[in-house]
Amino acid sequence: MTSIPTSTSTPSAPASAPPTSPPPTVYTQGHSASVLASHLSRTVENSASFLLPHLKPGFTVVDLGCGPGTITRGFCAHVPGGKVIGIDASAEVIERARSLLSASAEMEQDATLNSANEDATLKSANQDPASLEFLVADVTARLPFPDASVDVVYTHQTLLHIPAAERVVQEAYRILRPEGMLAMREALAITFLPANAGTLAYAEGLDKAVRDTGASGFQAGRTLHLWALRAGFDRAKMQVGAGASCYAGPGGDAKWWADLHAERLDGDVGARWRDSGVVDDQRAIEDMKAGLAAWGGCDDAWASVMQGEVICWK
Repeated sequence: MTSIPTSTSTPSAPASAPPTSPPPTVYTQGHSASVLASHLSRTVENSASFLLPHLKPGFTVVDLGCGPGTITRGFCAHVPGGKVIGIDASAEVIERARSLLSASAEMEQDATLNSANEDATLKSANQDPASLEFLVADVTARLPFPDASVDVVYTHQTLLHIPAAERVVQEAYRILRPEGMLAMREALAITFLPANAGTLAYAEGLDKAVRDTGASGFQAGRTLHLWALRAGFDRAKMQVGAGASCYAGPGGDAKWWADLHAERLDGDVGARWRDSGVVDDQRAIEDMKAGLAAWGGCDDAWASVMQGEVICWK
């Protein structure tokens, strides 16, 4: 990949310190089993491939809004000898991330003990995976790191839910070392093909539910570079692009994807949408579920979540 040229211009000064009381963040999807299932499917390969070529041994990586930590854990192999920290505001989610980390460590230990070919003497210090920890913290508040102390700040499907998204970008600028990277991957659209009335209404509901909280929703994916500019990053030192997640049938994961979203409508998400006025009544929920089921049952089912992907060098 072509390196980002060093700018000869003087970047604008970072925005002034954000207010001490940011608007509250409401995660409209909640943390049900169906939401967790989709989060657990995320990896560094399918959710951070645009960043991986730029990672180096010894880097400190901070993952903001890390959820159950599957992407966070994946960073460790790419920054050997470094440090990876996952942060989420939900204590329940962080406990889940820690539990998954413990289970993963036990499995790896068992595999090592059972492998006759394992030769621990072949390991060197620079091959050791990065250290990993998970913290409960509000990413819209002052982050628990000194100025200019980390190499990479990463967000995925996080800023779109936060009314004070620019505050988070400002904090990332503060804690990054010179030449450190802010990497952001946020949704800008979801498309179901062949579309039907139910899938169209569901896609609109996803965006409306988030925007009604004061957050940017699907506007986030195409606004990331502007937030970064206002935080003090130089446009000449940005890589602005896009990526996508895809779900297709038959025999693929289209039905799985449809069933997960229908389960959300049957649970907390559907109840919240009714109570908050995202939908008029239960009939609207049932129509969305029927549309998702019909789509998931099509041989030619295809869906995509388009993502804005931006890397900013400080």
